[in-house]
Amino acid sequence: MPRIARPSYGGRWVVGIWAAAAVLANGLDDAEVEACVLNLPHCIRVLTDADEASQEKLTAQLVQNWLQRVSAYDADMEQPSSLRSEALRTLLDLAAATDEHPHLALGLGQALHSFFWWGHEPQEVGLASPSVQVMRESLTLHERALAIAGCDLIDLELEEFLLRKCPWRWRFTFLIGSELGLELARGSQDFKAASETFDHVARRFAELQQLPFFVGKTASPMRLNQNADFFPTARHWPIWAREHWPDFATFIERHYSTFRFSLEALLEEDPDGAHFGAAARFQSGLTPRKEDWTRIKLIHSGGESDLCRLPFLQPSCALLAQRPEIGSACGTYLSGASFARLLPGAQLKPHFGTHPRLTLHLGLRAPSGATLTVAGEEVSWSDGKVIIFDDTYMHKVQHRGDETRYILVAWFCHPFDRGWREDRGGQWLQSNPLPEWCGAGGPGYKDPPVPGYSEQF
Repeated sequence: MPRIARPSYGGRWVVGIWAAAAVLANGLDDAEVEACVLNLPHCIRVLTDADEASQEKLTAQLVQNWLQRVSAYDADMEQPSSLRSEALRTLLDLAAATDEHPHLALGLGQALHSFFWWGHEPQEVGLASPSVQVMRESLTLHERALAIAGCDLIDLELEEFLLRKCPWRWRFTFLIGSELGLELARGSQDFKAASETFDHVARRFAELQQLPFFVGKTASPMRLNQNADFFPTARHWPIWAREHWPDFATFIERHYSTFRFSLEALLEEDPDGAHFGAAARFQSGLTPRKEDWTRIKLIHSGGESDLCRLPFLQPSCALLAQRPEIGSACGTYLSGASFARLLPGAQLKPHFGTHPRLTLHLGLRAPSGATLTVAGEEVSWSDGKVIIFDDTYMHKVQHRGDETRYILVAWFCHPFDRGWREDRGGQWLQSNPLPEWCGAGGPGYKDPPVPGYSEQF
């Protein structure tokens, strides 16, 4: 396997992202594609006649593709390789060239957040510390991407503001900036640098509050959430109080014993966790180690998964399959339900969703030490109890306990979503009126504020 060489940049920066695009698009064989992807800096060449939006989006896609190939190769190695370390150094070198080629900034900043939040080689056990270097570089790149898109311009037209995904760009900037300040204070105990970072975040937030789209919407960067963009007249909460729960939540909690039985039978039939382990190979980015958090699907957008054929899972799948809030009856992103495992010492990095939906967690095996933080509000799981939260707020997970946590997790159609509600029919609508806190609701995933609004780069 060829080693990823570090590129050298002179006065004229020439790399081959766009040549890589051509290679990937021209149907070459796997070996040629592999060579191109794994040697990204040598096969990237800036396509100067491409429009700026295309450059930005294509860069993001190609860098993600490249890193996915690198990660897959590295995961298959019997012994740890230097490939991830070289890949991180390559990204940092490419980041240095964004002064001259600023439309690369967003793709590189996203890649650092997605693949290297904990550096190139996180510690093997326990809670890993995020990389201050990566966070700083990612913050700089995201702020550059903000400016390049004109998202800080007070006179940018609303439609253009949304088409350029400016709210998403701002939210990512505040996510990374606030977490960098926390790590500098708690982890590095560099209180001077932490204070400077928080002051910087506060100044940027003051700028945001002057932009027409955000005027009067929130008093804290932690309270920015994308569901508010889909449902602007409704009330929104990071963690939903029981009095505001949709019927789906009470239904799931009422059938806790069925879901617990299915999980326990699965664990007894599969004591080594092969089902969860197999799924872990395809789930990366959220955790420092792939096996830390993994989920196995029961219901997805196409209906029941193959696992639902197992006799001891059939009762749980039958309960879930009848609900219109998930699966094929709900078209929002990742709609469905899964069993999710979180190992001791695991954590999910700060992130947020972009699609109009809510998230449900039902504690099945909920030992002490595991916590979920949503927009600064912290909650713990309990056996038999449901948590409803809005995952379009910034949120993260940490497990400081000694036992593995298991939950049922479901992403389901937002009760404010008029497009989904209207599909239920007149009789259902009469029995399920919009609560007063929903305001006028909104068209939801069927008719976003602008085309493609939910989709990230």
